[in-house]
Amino acid sequence: MRNRISQGLRLTNRLILSNKVLLSLHLLEQNITNLEDEVIKVVEENPFLEIDIHPFPKAPKRIKKAEGTDDIMENTGVRIVTLRDYLLDQLHVMDLKEDFEHILEALIDLLDIHGFLTVEIKDISKDLKVPVKKVKAAVEILKAMDPPGVGSMNAKEALKLQTDEPLVRSLIDYLEELKSNPHLVMKKLKLSQSEFDEAFEKLKTLNPYPANGFADSEYTGYVEPDILVLKSGNGYVVTTNETFDVKFTSTNLYEKLLESENESDRKFAKLLNDRANSLIEALNRRKETLIEIGRALVKHEIEFLNGGKIVPLKIAEIAREIDLSLSTVARAVSTKYIRTPRGVHSLKAFFSRAVYSSNNGNVSREWVKERIKTIISSEDKAKPLSDNQIVDILRKEGIKLSRRVVTKYREELMIPSSKRRRAC
Repeated sequence: MRNRISQGLRLTNRLILSNKVLLSLHLLEQNITNLEDEVIKVVEENPFLEIDIHPFPKAPKRIKKAEGTDDIMENTGVRIVTLRDYLLDQLHVMDLKEDFEHILEALIDLLDIHGFLTVEIKDISKDLKVPVKKVKAAVEILKAMDPPGVGSMNAKEALKLQTDEPLVRSLIDYLEELKSNPHLVMKKLKLSQSEFDEAFEKLKTLNPYPANGFADSEYTGYVEPDILVLKSGNGYVVTTNETFDVKFTSTNLYEKLLESENESDRKFAKLLNDRANSLIEALNRRKETLIEIGRALVKHEIEFLNGGKIVPLKIAEIAREIDLSLSTVARAVSTKYIRTPRGVHSLKAFFSRAVYSSNNGNVSREWVKERIKTIISSEDKAKPLSDNQIVDILRKEGIKLSRRVVTKYREELMIPSSKRRRAC
């Protein structure tokens, strides 16, 4: 048999990003502090650019811990790297196919301030135009990365990924009750005091929020906001935090180099000039994108800005509204903060995994669970409400949930069924 060599034409779909687009995406995902450092380096290497650092000193903003996060297992260690950078460093040394690497990069961008996955898998699949099965496989790879628990849906899942000990895992199942009535949990699990104490001490060493201690964590002490929301009359104005300006130097140098008889000088001058143009265009595009996101947040968060509660949003919703891809918006909000008349907040604090409509606007999954808890606490103890009856009550309030979802949320709240509540 002879070896035969032949030529053929094969068409494939492949996304090729230009250097300009890559630069824009890279600058977009930087927070203002990192951005300033990177731009200074670029300007120092390009004679066609100059940077004007604003003369006033930066005023770091103290970020107070969000309400309800004083967890018994809070981890207060501090690292100077962001969770995103830490995960990307791991990703880049992994031997993965190109498509999986692309999906994992998107998943990392979509992690919330706790290190949890904030977007539904079906939405990620739709945005990236890849099968749901592949996204699920990529999520499992993410969960196997360090820090333990990253990519989980919630604190319970994150904690369970960190231990195989049956007693500790049992305590995790009763996490809510553990904070309010640990003695009751001990009785339910039929543990002796020494068994309970030993398991509880081990639980306290685990980290409920994988992002804890990283530079982009909610618990990091000081940050510089990228977006500013200012009160103006009866409304609000959105701008970006300008800590520096980049502009072209005199054009005389460029024109002089272009007239040079040395071809390499002319090519080098054109290359540096093109890079200068690309940087300024990317910075302008970054500013426009952040302002669009800021305006969208103001539009949806008027209640919060006027003293009310945060209305939970979906990244996909904002992406559609401002006509950008989900991954682009995720990059933009991943490590940034916004200063409002009500303080400085992480942009990710405005986005929730699950959002439901109600008669009072959008509400989060957590809010719905609290509402179910309130409904049950005020029921007639002699005639406990069934899950179907709770569905009907919520539906009258504009919240449409199936009985299965209500049952799931009730069980997550560690609340017995109506039959068992009547027996109690």
